[in-house]
Amino acid sequence: MKYAAAILGLIGLSTAVALPADDPERILPPNWTFEIEHLKGPGCPDQGNEGSDGRITRPTYGSNTVDGSEIYYWFIAYPWMRVDLAEGPSHTWCEATIKYTEYKDTEKTEEGEDYRLRLHKNGTRGIMTYDLDAGCRCTGTLPTRLPTTKMYIVDTITLTGPLQSPQQHSKEHSSDVSYPPELIPQPECGSGTFSFHTELWVKGGEGQTGIVASETVYSKDTVGVQYYGTQQGFSYDWEKCAS
Repeated sequence: MKYAAAILGLIGLSTAVALPADDPERILPPNWTFEIEHLKGPGCPDQGNEGSDGRITRPTYGSNTVDGSEIYYWFIAYPWMRVDLAEGPSHTWCEATIKYTEYKDTEKTEEGEDYRLRLHKNGTRGIMTYDLDAGCRCTGTLPTRLPTTKMYIVDTITLTGPLQSPQQHSKEHSSDVSYPPELIPQPECGSGTFSFHTELWVKGGEGQTGIVASETVYSKDTVGVQYYGTQQGFSYDWEKCAS
């Protein structure tokens, strides 16, 4: 997965932008959800509970293309996923197990088994802030473990300084990786789980600035500085299962 030092988030997005009538038929279930089932690692110590900085590892939002290619993205925000050469750590990681549920109806009253989810059709995206001196290098990797298999799909995003995000506002980076069709289908139709083992490094010389994090907000009356979370976006689409 690609994600320049940032990572992934998700939320339920079942409403898509209508395409022109002459575009290909859309292939997608009536509704679906992504939920975090389990977290492990120093990059997500909250384990789904509110951390001391006021934010949790969580799904954020989803999106899709409107050019007929039907590539979808879902994002997860990791408030604890940040690296800093001066104040540490310079390496961190989080393994997130995601529960995917397919529904037969838009109201989510009944689970379905009519579609097969396919991951990483077109790589990974990362949304983060960064400040890297010349020679500093940040690398993010996202090995994805598919359910009921031992197969991993690995995508990487690398940022090399000098590089800064404008006024500490998040920027998005993409890996633009395309995977062969035989690598991306989930083995079964309907609901299932998959895992992301996301790692983030920053390397540089002594005294250099090398920071990758997320946008922050300051709340004087509550917890002080809060990190929104570096975001990792994974791509996916569906194929129709045989009747």
